[in-house]
Amino acid sequence: MSRKRGRCQTADQTTGSRGTVVPLKDCQSERRPGGAGRLSGADHPVQSGGLAGGRDAVHETVGIQKQEARRNYVLGVFNGVAFRFGEALIDPPLVLTWFVSTLTSSNFLISLVSPLGMVGWFLPQIFVSAPLQRMKRKKPMYILATSARTVAWLLLVATLWLVADPVLLLVGFFTLYTLARVASGTGGLPFFDIIAKIIPTRRRGTFFGLRQLLGGLLGLGGAWIVRAVLADPALPFPHGHAVLFLAYACVTAVSAAAMASTREPPGVAVRETVTLRQQLGRARQLLRGKSAFRRYILARGSLGLAAISLPFYAVYAKDVLGAPEAMVGVYIAVRIGASLLFNLPWGRLSDLRGNRLVMRLMCLARGLAVLLAIGVVALVEIADLQGDWLPYLALPIFFLEGATVPAYMLVGNNFLLEMVPEGERPLYLGLSSTLVGIILLLTIGGGLVADLVGFAGLFALSLVLYVAAYGLATSLPEPRDAGWRRPPVGPGDPGQEGARSVDVTG
Repeated sequence: MSRKRGRCQTADQTTGSRGTVVPLKDCQSERRPGGAGRLSGADHPVQSGGLAGGRDAVHETVGIQKQEARRNYVLGVFNGVAFRFGEALIDPPLVLTWFVSTLTSSNFLISLVSPLGMVGWFLPQIFVSAPLQRMKRKKPMYILATSARTVAWLLLVATLWLVADPVLLLVGFFTLYTLARVASGTGGLPFFDIIAKIIPTRRRGTFFGLRQLLGGLLGLGGAWIVRAVLADPALPFPHGHAVLFLAYACVTAVSAAAMASTREPPGVAVRETVTLRQQLGRARQLLRGKSAFRRYILARGSLGLAAISLPFYAVYAKDVLGAPEAMVGVYIAVRIGASLLFNLPWGRLSDLRGNRLVMRLMCLARGLAVLLAIGVVALVEIADLQGDWLPYLALPIFFLEGATVPAYMLVGNNFLLEMVPEGERPLYLGLSSTLVGIILLLTIGGGLVADLVGFAGLFALSLVLYVAAYGLATSLPEPRDAGWRRPPVGPGDPGQEGARSVDVTG
């Protein structure tokens, strides 16, 4: 990105096609009626030192821009690496689900773990979108939300260490876990807005791929830690889980500190005060007027509903295949290993071909995992298999599911970031997350479905939903196709043309 004749880039041009970020200190401008923003006084390269001095100042500014872009990129990757390692320590479909299933045999309560985590993440975002739109910088809200998340997990650690009654443990777990996930969801919206400003579109696929790849490498160590802690006789249940939760709180606090250390450029802010009622009204208008956005919500919703089967892979392995608690670490290692193998390929595919194709392939891969699960259920029941080797039948299921984890980030908000204008980004992201969260509330019934029709029936329902998600993903536009136009910000904005070529150099 270049600066010509002392002109300053506007806020929505702070990231260029090659990752250049214009720092705020280099972008102070004066607005004149009917004129462009210009550098003033000593900041103007020509006025402050003539043509030769101006060239030196421009070269120095470009160097600072590149240095800041690299710094933001590295901190953003570290943030994801640390967070991924922390997630391996509490892996919700395995560690948390196993924890609850040890306290209760109720499939309904067991099925609450994953939905509460996802709903807590998605649901609050529309409610924070209005105040976020008025903020040129979103980082303060991110810091507040991640701090609340850390406090909730520390309180949960204390509960597990001090309370012995199973009922009180369940109540304390679900309460504090829900609060922690709501705090995460509140911080998710400013997080993605910051990423959209500091990481260029053409580098986001590789950016998220690196976060997942390096985090997955550490996550393999996390799987070993989980296995060692849960098998340690000096840490009887639930103290072993308390140690894992404490480690998670510490690691994710470091992760949040890294993101808080990035240098966020100012963005477009909505000046007028928008009430929640007005924001919900604007959300209804988006759903009525943007058919592509509606299809995107339906596709994301179908993907979320299809994940109704994910927590029950571990429950089936524990209750039917007879997997011991230490096997949790093995399953986590397989999931993370598969994720490592497919991280960069998913990111590269996203950069080269776009995220619509990533979504379609993800639906196919997860559908195949469900087919494998149905096959295992049928084989065990028909052949009446017995033996200590049975828990290993679930390994291919966890492998395929893990292979799609990197794709989930790409087909979510990263896909939507390419489809929406900057000024409306918090509204689109918040609305989509809240609607998907509402849809995911239905997955709470996964335990009831398992009780009524068994594991095979639950997995069959999941397969049907993945097929529906594939069809909806096929109907979505690809924002990078020639001639595709972003939706306008307002009546006077004609929209922006979609990308006509892919610049894989970043």
